[in-house]
Amino acid sequence: MIMLKKVSILLFLLSMLNLSACGNKPYGHYEDNKMIGIVQQIQPENNLFEVDISQWHKRDVRGSVNDYGVTITVPITDELVIKNEDGTLSDLSLIKIGQKVLVNPPKDVIEGEYKAKEVILLNMTYEEKYDRLLSKNKDKYLTTVFWGEMDTSSSELESKLIGLVSHSTINFSTYPEKNYVVNYEKELDIEKYPVMLVFDTEKLVFKTYDVDELIEFFNT
Repeated sequence: MIMLKKVSILLFLLSMLNLSACGNKPYGHYEDNKMIGIVQQIQPENNLFEVDISQWHKRDVRGSVNDYGVTITVPITDELVIKNEDGTLSDLSLIKIGQKVLVNPPKDVIEGEYKAKEVILLNMTYEEKYDRLLSKNKDKYLTTVFWGEMDTSSSELESKLIGLVSHSTINFSTYPEKNYVVNYEKELDIEKYPVMLVFDTEKLVFKTYDVDELIEFFNT
């Protein structure tokens, strides 16, 4: 009788672990009828824009998710309605790269022709707007080096930054970017380029225009 109880308990625990593993959907918070994505590219000359719906598309994937991208092309037609989350009308000129949008109707099958009827510009949280600058690792910073439009990469600067990889992940990008949803230059009070921005998982912790100051920050 005691042995039977132990076996029953063991089977119960195994079934619970199996259900937990099967139910692990990293993007399971997305809803089937709400195709949400991020504007990736805008081509007004071709009357279209592209939306990255990778996370929404992977909403039913359990466990480890492969790092592949899924985008849809949204043609600009006379029937397409573009509006803000509060219901007020908007238009293509107000859509920015990096903008979070809800596109209707959903498109489950990526291949084939698609015609959207409605695009809603969604309000974005601080975390969503600063996602590219925030560290994904609590034990490591993320340092983003923004070059100005007219700047060219400095091999000397890059070689110095390589020595900091044990403290921080290093990303390089050109800024200011045209038509981006966040004006980092204004919000982070960037005065010149290149600029080095150090973020933890929540906020900016250090900003400098001098690589030696950055090295000193990590060594203190």
